[in-house]
Amino acid sequence: MPKAVPAPTWCPPDVRGKRRPVKSALLLVAVLALGGFGCGKKIGDDCETATDCDPNGTRICDLAQPGGYCTVLGCDETTCPSEATCIRYFPAAFLTKPCNPYCEDRHALATPDAGSAPIDAGVVTPPICPAKFPADAGTVSDVCPNGPTDDCTADEVCLDSGLCAPRATEVRYCARVCSSNDDCRSGYVCRPTGTGGGFALSQTSCVQTAFCAPM
Repeated sequence: MPKAVPAPTWCPPDVRGKRRPVKSALLLVAVLALGGFGCGKKIGDDCETATDCDPNGTRICDLAQPGGYCTVLGCDETTCPSEATCIRYFPAAFLTKPCNPYCEDRHALATPDAGSAPIDAGVVTPPICPAKFPADAGTVSDVCPNGPTDDCTADEVCLDSGLCAPRATEVRYCARVCSSNDDCRSGYVCRPTGTGGGFALSQTSCVQTAFCAPM
């Protein structure tokens, strides 16, 4: 019977199960690479699907905005990442009831029969802020000669456009904050909150910022 010839010393021993950890490691690297790619999309970036914004599904792609807009719907003060803020948006299309956004629900304003009583910007109902009084309009009494107004019902809000909007139509979403148009991508402008039906969500009264919005 021929004697068995031992394997050359340069041949690796046949150790079972050593290849699986290598494959698992390669798979993990691939997953991390894909995850890193997905995390590259920030709030306000262009997109075609939700996975373009976040493969984990925490963000959506709002295709109603030009070129798509990575965002988070139903946000609050703690939901949006550092490059964004939570915006309260009230669609203005098809609204017809007029109101004066500078005077609506400002119950501490002096009325015409108050004599020489001092005029105060007074208590306001969010999202309208005293800072929104037009700088070139003169005094508060010039802007609101009849004192406070109450043209909108309790379930409506007076927009900066001078129209009452149902509170039920409010949509909240994360929007990219900006300081100039250069901070926004093509087709978007840096719009101050309190205009165009968009207001900053905040527990702090009269918080003002700006966000990237369609032109």
